[in-house]
Amino acid sequence: MKKAIIVLAYFSVFCCSTGQRDIDKTTEDGVEVVLNHLAPYTIKGEPAVLSLEREFSIDLEDKSLTEAGLVGIETFDIDREGNIFILQWTGKPHFVFKFDPKGNLLKSFLRLGQGPGELEYADTLFVTPRGEIILKDPSKPKFPVYDRDGNFVREVRLDKNYNPTPLLNGKYLIFWGEDTPEVRKQFVGVCDADFKNIKQLDSLQYPNGLHVKSPVNRHRLVFGAAKDRIIIGNTERGYEFRIFDLEGNLRQKIRKDYRPVEVPEEVKKAYFDRWPKDDPIAANFYFTATWPAFRSFFADDEGKLYVLTCETGSNPGEFMWDIFSPRGAFIGRMSLSNNKNLASLLSFSVRSRQNRLISVREKENGFQELVVYRTAWK
Repeated sequence: MKKAIIVLAYFSVFCCSTGQRDIDKTTEDGVEVVLNHLAPYTIKGEPAVLSLEREFSIDLEDKSLTEAGLVGIETFDIDREGNIFILQWTGKPHFVFKFDPKGNLLKSFLRLGQGPGELEYADTLFVTPRGEIILKDPSKPKFPVYDRDGNFVREVRLDKNYNPTPLLNGKYLIFWGEDTPEVRKQFVGVCDADFKNIKQLDSLQYPNGLHVKSPVNRHRLVFGAAKDRIIIGNTERGYEFRIFDLEGNLRQKIRKDYRPVEVPEEVKKAYFDRWPKDDPIAANFYFTATWPAFRSFFADDEGKLYVLTCETGSNPGEFMWDIFSPRGAFIGRMSLSNNKNLASLLSFSVRSRQNRLISVREKENGFQELVVYRTAWK
């Protein structure tokens, strides 16, 4: 096995020389705000080194997977037994591929179509707390539900085109958008099991680049759920994450100082080189001087928060992740491969389940692979 040791407290001299540090906090409207700085906190009893031991990968360069129909990884999720479900954008022959905990392909399911239990495109997959699989076509106000054996269970029709994330209490975290010729609006909220009684938690508005001037590196609204909490980041507020309970009540804010990362000229050139020559819409887009404060995040089973920044990592194709303790204190960093195309606003999926870190990466030859690591904190 290839083993990688990632030293999170990479400001090691600073941390070791100062010893225990109190975590800076304040309060706003009765809500705790954790204040983090450029250097991580040294917290007594808090592990500072993450060990990643590569177990295996699901490599799309493998001809047997290509022959089975798996040609791309849109996203994935893991069930409580460690089975891995990979979703691809198009369903030829199927959208979902199920692998056992050792990476062996077991089966595929969910056909291309417009009927019950079928999709035309797919960009969302979640294993629910009940062990069911929910999928989503981003253009349709409905979603099919399957069991973990790939059997169609039911179809849920929505009043609006919500993108759902299942919560432990049976409710849903939902995302939706509203467009006009001038602006695009994004919303995140929480609702009950019937997609009623919606409580809006956050929103983001930005110019509609199809019709008006709009920055390529616009602000981002990112969100997710981890056990007993909902996590939302909105780069309009800088480097800040808001933590809600599963009912949508704000419980904490996590802030961090950061150094803005400038957009390189070669990135700008590569972005505009992809447009057809003389495309009039291309003239609507431009870059501001720096990237947003962060790109995306994930949380592990213990409640640690891992935030993907735009800072380059230790090796080619890698980026730096800031890591926060379950209490919201910045405790260190790690370098991990992710989508190299920063201008796309997309990030490859990463999950952490049962002492495993599972990450999608793009190989040098362009093929994707899903890498499974065994994790240990020391």
